[in-house]
Amino acid sequence: MLPSDCAVDVGVRALYGLCRSLTPVAITGINIWPLSCAAILAFSSAALGNSIDSDQPQEGFFKRSILSAEETRDEWSESWVDFAEGVDRYFSKEDAPPDYKNESYVKIQLKQTWEEHGEIQTDVRVKAKFDLPNTQRKMKLFFSSDEASENSLEERVRSNSTGERFSRKESVSGIEITPDSEWHKWKRSARLGIKLKAPLVGFGRYRLRRPFNNWGAWTPEFLQEVWYFSDRGWGETSEFELRRPLGDLLGLRYWTVLEYEDQYDYFQNVHVFSLSQRLSDRSSVDYRAGLVFSTEFQAQLSAYFIGTSYTYKLYEEWVFVTASPEVFFPRNNNWNAEASFTIKLDVYFSR
Repeated sequence: MLPSDCAVDVGVRALYGLCRSLTPVAITGINIWPLSCAAILAFSSAALGNSIDSDQPQEGFFKRSILSAEETRDEWSESWVDFAEGVDRYFSKEDAPPDYKNESYVKIQLKQTWEEHGEIQTDVRVKAKFDLPNTQRKMKLFFSSDEASENSLEERVRSNSTGERFSRKESVSGIEITPDSEWHKWKRSARLGIKLKAPLVGFGRYRLRRPFNNWGAWTPEFLQEVWYFSDRGWGETSEFELRRPLGDLLGLRYWTVLEYEDQYDYFQNVHVFSLSQRLSDRSSVDYRAGLVFSTEFQAQLSAYFIGTSYTYKLYEEWVFVTASPEVFFPRNNNWNAEASFTIKLDVYFSR
């Protein structure tokens, strides 16, 4: 237990020195070492917050910093949700039901991967959604700084960074429609939007999803998606997921995805097996192994990988950090191992 705020100030200086020693990496002109500092300080404040005596005349630096950050986050979250509710009220001319929780949110994700040969990849992503519950078909307005389907299936299932940057020309925005009613037990949703580049690129996406019941301890779910981009043509994605709990702390998951894009004229397929373990109310770990197939030249295994991810809830329900070591074995490198380590920071703004 810390005896006084002096000890906390000494810790702050040590952490500040650690942050300054991190190698600066430019993200579209922004140095990310302050972001690393924020993550370290947030973790430290969560760990040390209970040891600071709040009855003292002057609170510690950590506690003041985290309280200030929390107030700012709460203000931004309330403003975002209030704006979404105002838009919903404008279109529907009525308030949301009293027991309805508006699902509007903003998510900021920072991810950095250190690869075996010294290369560093950094991602910066922003996603946002306006929930409009009173509209006739449960509309949502969405924004994303990148379109996931433009990355290969292999890149999307691995934990590594892909060098994504926040840029207008890669961002997408539009309307998502999710009817309450089901179609023969299938849940439906549709997206119509544009890619914010010149000239504008229109796209549409239709999704069918069906959870299956009466499978005992297993919980299967099937998803079928068809999409079209005016600059890429059409494609389809089929997913099947199977989950099973193993007691209160462990869970098994099998996930397979088959994807076809017309402009490339071949299929991609992945199979991922994972075992998850809840370590505490704040942390969990996931062990996984995956196989990647492609029919680009002929139907064959193109890569396989093993990895693990440790996720820790830094602060309440809005700051999470994940550490993911991984080893990748690609066919085009004679199955030689390629090791990497990824750190991901997720920050949520929601009510």
